[in-house]
Amino acid sequence: MTEEFRKEAYRLFWLVKGHLGCHNWTDKSIEEMHDSYFKRLWCKYQGDDMSRAEDGFEDAYQKLFENGRQTLDKDKEI
Repeated sequence: MTEEFRKEAYRLFWLVKGHLGCHNWTDKSIEEMHDSYFKRLWCKYQGDDMSRAEDGFEDAYQKLFENGRQTLDKDKEI
């Protein structure tokens, strides 16, 4: 999984939940979350501007991974 995909999945989680989850999800869980939340957001916003809902995401994402990118195994949570 690329870092860009991981960040986008976390961004979608932020848009739906308003906070970030944890940093120890498996790649499979992140992919499933991405697909599910993408569909939910598509129905909710239908192409509208989501920039206000994104406020705070970058800071929260940086803080979650403040020690650099976590090394995650594809099938194992740390």
